[in-house]
Amino acid sequence: MLLGLTVVWTVMIWNLTFAHLYKGDSHEVQTAKDPGREQPKPVEGKAAFQKQILDSEKTVKLYLGYQVLEQKQLLGHFHIVDIQLKPDTRNYCISCHGDIPHDKFKDLRAFGNMHASFIACQTCHIRLEGDQATHIFKWYDRATGQIVPSPVKDGALPGTYNAKIIPFERVDGALQRIDSQARIDFAAEYRKQEQSLSEVQKSKAKKIIHQQVSKQPYMCESCHVQQGSLLPFEELGYSKQRIDAFVGTEVIGMIKNYTQFYLPHILEPGIGSHEPEKKVQ
Repeated sequence: MLLGLTVVWTVMIWNLTFAHLYKGDSHEVQTAKDPGREQPKPVEGKAAFQKQILDSEKTVKLYLGYQVLEQKQLLGHFHIVDIQLKPDTRNYCISCHGDIPHDKFKDLRAFGNMHASFIACQTCHIRLEGDQATHIFKWYDRATGQIVPSPVKDGALPGTYNAKIIPFERVDGALQRIDSQARIDFAAEYRKQEQSLSEVQKSKAKKIIHQQVSKQPYMCESCHVQQGSLLPFEELGYSKQRIDAFVGTEVIGMIKNYTQFYLPHILEPGIGSHEPEKKVQ
């Protein structure tokens, strides 16, 4: 009797919650814990690459529990390929440091590299002060380098708008991008001639390239704060709902308080329950 009631209750909940996702849609709906196990069939000859790589993408719908995302998935690939970032042709920092430059601090590198996908390096690593400070930030297209309208105003999902935030500075009274063409050209020339330079010349060139870089970059709480955020979220096109999420108590609390966690003994076979749990920074 109890089993029968459980089955009926489960079916009712499913129909009320998930059934609408299947109606009128030929795409497959998958859950986040199982994005796909389909394995590619081997193809012989010249058609192998075309068949298994170029023609193997399909669209799937991923249910996150609060919304459904339609994304691309590579055949035979366990993870859903959901972020298609275009190369950043403007940022001269990545020519040396790469697109995922943060690797020094284990507790911050994932957050730093995630932010680097939509925030230019100069935004956090250069502190404009005095007459140089403008508190003006704009979006630029990763592919063209040109200033573009806010891509988040249309409700684009994070990681899909292929644009970055760059600060503006004031030079001799005029407003200009901090990633000026002169700085881009200098960094490019250094990379071109690097192998032929002496150590003294390399050191001098690096000092010029990093002349504006601050010893202490802006940290999480510089933006994720209720008052006085470094980034003017509203001017950058973010909705009130997104801004509230940025400066919410959950984000601020995580940044300030969650500096360590404990691994339970179930993750360490052989360790008795009488021993204290292992603290991880």
